[in-house]
Amino acid sequence: MIIHTYGNPKDPVILMLHPMLLPGKQLAEHMGRKIPGDYFLIAPDQAGHGDDPDMCFSPEEDAKELSSFLNEKGIKEIELLYAASMGSITAMEFLKMNSINIKHIHLDGTPLAKLTGIQTVLSPLLYKMALKKTKKDPSYLTKTLEPIYGNELGNTMSRQMSMLNKKCLSQIMEKCNAGCAVDLEEENCQNLVFEWGEKEFDIAKGKPLAEKMYPWAKIIVREGLDHCEFLGKQPEAYAQEIAKELAD
Repeated sequence: MIIHTYGNPKDPVILMLHPMLLPGKQLAEHMGRKIPGDYFLIAPDQAGHGDDPDMCFSPEEDAKELSSFLNEKGIKEIELLYAASMGSITAMEFLKMNSINIKHIHLDGTPLAKLTGIQTVLSPLLYKMALKKTKKDPSYLTKTLEPIYGNELGNTMSRQMSMLNKKCLSQIMEKCNAGCAVDLEEENCQNLVFEWGEKEFDIAKGKPLAEKMYPWAKIIVREGLDHCEFLGKQPEAYAQEIAKELAD
């Protein structure tokens, strides 16, 4: 894990954990740094993404590394833990450790529930096919991703896919399919927000599970949108919504 930081360490901390194919630096530039106000932004690159050459995806180890980093920096409180998709898996491991005070938590497109049936076979298969094709043409996925995430992010994500290897991709798929729900205490994460796009498949099982396990959490469903599409297409509006959450 390569940990990038932005801003003054004395300012309130925002920790951002990126989705698959959108490295920490790009997530920070795309949305994180648009959040109004002065914050110390921490945006790691997880396995196989951005500047991190490690091809072993381990949310458990990443959570421990983040905890050690925060301890070394003397950070006792996080204003916001933001995570999207794959990053939510690491976020859940981090929350399970319960080693630091976190004032606000926002999880987008979280693979919360364990998948079953044909989805456990179909999803990894489609990603493996995409990996094979982007190895030959790093721009292969751009046309597929552009309608959801825009041209700039579509290009970034397609190139990022071409840099992964089969082992790392398999580990990510395995963790996503296994579900990442953990037991959390309300007193430790009162300002908890889950959001899903109305069109994404994780919402079918994830939303009911969130309502059952975290009844105090706020749940946002983005009508007409797909997985992390609001993040991709409307980063300025997203940043403004995050700012309102932080003001509460």
